[in-house]
Amino acid sequence: MDRKDGNDAHNEKAALIIAIILTATWTLGIGIIFYIYPESARQLSYDQNLTALIAVGLFLPLILIWIAALLSRSLYAMRNESIAMRKSIEKINKTLAVQIVEESETRDRWIQSKLAQIAAHMKQTDSHVSELADQALEDRGQARPPRNTTALSRGAEGRRDKAQPDLPLPKDQTISDEPITIRELIKALNFPDDAKDTEGFQVLQRAFNDHNTSQLLYSAQDVLTMLSEDGIYTDDLRIDKPAPTAWRSFAKGARGKEIAGLGMVRDRTALALAKSRLKNDSAFRETVLGFLTQFDTILTEFEKAAEDSELTQMGKTRSAVAFMLLGRLSGAFDER
Repeated sequence: MDRKDGNDAHNEKAALIIAIILTATWTLGIGIIFYIYPESARQLSYDQNLTALIAVGLFLPLILIWIAALLSRSLYAMRNESIAMRKSIEKINKTLAVQIVEESETRDRWIQSKLAQIAAHMKQTDSHVSELADQALEDRGQARPPRNTTALSRGAEGRRDKAQPDLPLPKDQTISDEPITIRELIKALNFPDDAKDTEGFQVLQRAFNDHNTSQLLYSAQDVLTMLSEDGIYTDDLRIDKPAPTAWRSFAKGARGKEIAGLGMVRDRTALALAKSRLKNDSAFRETVLGFLTQFDTILTEFEKAAEDSELTQMGKTRSAVAFMLLGRLSGAFDER
């Protein structure tokens, strides 16, 4: 029994006690009157009309007292029933609300599971289609391995930024001072796959020693590191591979629809995170600007020596993917 129920029971008992006290008081008072004035009592017994009137006057207050007591008890009972009914309704509403929430959460989990499955199937399908497309190009003889021809002309030589930190790469005195080749440049732009990629580190060391590519690689390294801090990894991005003609048009200075294919980044999360970083991080903004400029400079020279298949291979590298992501955010590929 809660506090309200206890108060109601107490009030009900109080009403009954009050009625008994009033009845006893009234009866005692009438008895005292008749005791003090016995002659008046004898006179009333001789007059029946007066006796009836006095009887009504004596018993009517008692009737009213007990009617009030009974009404009070009925009101308390009705109030208790109303409170009990309201509590039952609230309990039913809470039960229904819990059931609705549980059903909603179950439905949401089911929908999210299905969406995740669909996304996984789409990613798998995209990967399969991409593999089929690459295989088709290879079957047609359009995708040959990159050549060992010099990738850049000597006119593209740049200066190494002394402010850039060196990678912890092993020093190899046997590294050739010959200009970097197309095959090496493509591999360097992709960076080593893991710590066991010995060939990748050797090629990267050669690329860092080459004045044509060192500045670009330092900027690309910084950009990829900053993107990874926000959970953006170029290997995971969904990007429609641009045609070699788009790379050639961009290298030759074309803008608008001709190079719109370079901005076909499909990962909305990566776009949103990188856009927010560009807006709020001035250091990242400056690094991206330098990276885009240096990539454009190298691409202008690389395009002159590369075949279409080599441009396609270059477009798959981590540096090129970062260039397409950040170039889209900077508006470099907008259709004007």
